[in-house]
Amino acid sequence: FHNAVELLAPSLRSLLDAELAAGNRIKRVIHEPPALDGGVCVMLVKPITTRPRETSEGLTFWKESSSEYSCSFTDSAGRDFILEAPLEKDGAYPDMDAIREEANHPYPLPVPPKPDPKNQTIVERFRSAMVIDWEMWHDGAGYKLDMLAEATDDDKAQMVQMLTPPTDWRDIDALVALKTDAARAALQVAVSSHNIEVRAAALSYLPSAISDDERIQMILQGLKEGEFYGSLTGVLDQVEAFHPPEIINALFRGLFEREGEVATHFAAMLAFLHDKADSAFDWELRPLFLKFNTTIHAERVSAFNELCALLELDSTQAMARIAE
Repeated sequence: FHNAVELLAPSLRSLLDAELAAGNRIKRVIHEPPALDGGVCVMLVKPITTRPRETSEGLTFWKESSSEYSCSFTDSAGRDFILEAPLEKDGAYPDMDAIREEANHPYPLPVPPKPDPKNQTIVERFRSAMVIDWEMWHDGAGYKLDMLAEATDDDKAQMVQMLTPPTDWRDIDALVALKTDAARAALQVAVSSHNIEVRAAALSYLPSAISDDERIQMILQGLKEGEFYGSLTGVLDQVEAFHPPEIINALFRGLFEREGEVATHFAAMLAFLHDKADSAFDWELRPLFLKFNTTIHAERVSAFNELCALLELDSTQAMARIAE
């Protein structure tokens, strides 16, 4: 979700941020019609309430009659969309006045009571903290590891069991923070995990656990097969610190071989590794990177030539690296 949101047109990103701040949530992300040329469609759980349901302020409103979605907003380019979920079974459009009234009601709606932390053990509190909510996902936040200072040896043993086998980078960070023999053993196993995201995260703490050749092969596999919303993030983190020629060549190949969203981030990484960008995704260069988000080969070639000019590379020589 986070990577898709980054690619949204600015006016749609502002609408999405307003909706999320108002309590709406993302239901799913798709990269298919009505999105055009590799655009992004973000579907929300609830109807949009933060702006009029009409064409105005640079956004076009469409009322649909579809089983896939009900209404949509898009910008002038018509490439990206914010969608509303399909209508209820009766086919009625939501009563927006009623929804706004509910959102602004002076009395809060009843919610299930949350467990009182005072009545929970440290293990129970840690288990609750492992639930990833929207804010944690949006901010890229990990678990609240400061609570581990209160954990006894028995508590830590239970936590290691909860974290094993690790499923993402947060689990790896927690195992590192626990600093027990069992946690360290779990990290050693994670280095050989079939989950590339877990493996890359573990290697960030144990870089010497595998040889350089093994690390290169792991990164090459991740760059070739890593999923845009999953393992690829951890692999690109590895590339920032470890990028021998084989890795650079794989990034160049990915500009043509990988899907548009991935090629966009590969272009950004190449700019960073060639000291032409301030970060692994420099927003000032975002318009150039987004040119790779297309399925039209000629457009990627044009973007490739423009990137080579930025990197001060001969495009013919750079193209030869793709064949290596």
